[in-house]
Amino acid sequence: MNILNYRVDDRLVHGCVATMWVPKLHIERVICIDDESANNPMLKNALRMATPNGVFLSVLTHEKAIENLKADRYQNQSVMIVAKSPKTFLKLVENGIAVPMLTLGNLGNIDKTADSVVISRYITVNDEEAEILKQLHEKGVELEAKLQPTDDSISNFYQVMMEKRK
Repeated sequence: MNILNYRVDDRLVHGCVATMWVPKLHIERVICIDDESANNPMLKNALRMATPNGVFLSVLTHEKAIENLKADRYQNQSVMIVAKSPKTFLKLVENGIAVPMLTLGNLGNIDKTADSVVISRYITVNDEEAEILKQLHEKGVELEAKLQPTDDSISNFYQVMMEKRK
């Protein structure tokens, strides 16, 4: 499988993904894993409109995404997988799908809770998300924070997160 980027972005496909990440990585298909969007024609259509011309878009439920990825359905395409939450990527890993590196783009700034801690200008992590990121880290998933492909990466994200959450 030719998955070039696994990304947490609570906006899924938007300007930064469409105009920066997709061209930079030469992405042919964006897979959005989000049950709500997959089951809502209006949300699905909005994601289609945000996706660049010539790029395929799949908006899938968690179940369908796992099924398609296990079947290696996208083997001949360069793929970017985007989901709103790190929980999605934990589900992928728990179902046998390798996620070598997870890029954290926009996380937690839309649904801040009382236990949220600001990690960077575009990442806020609550207790549940911190626990999920810890589990991903322990399962060997490298975590980086990077809003745009031209930004410097916070490649030691797990350590930075743990330090800020003390």
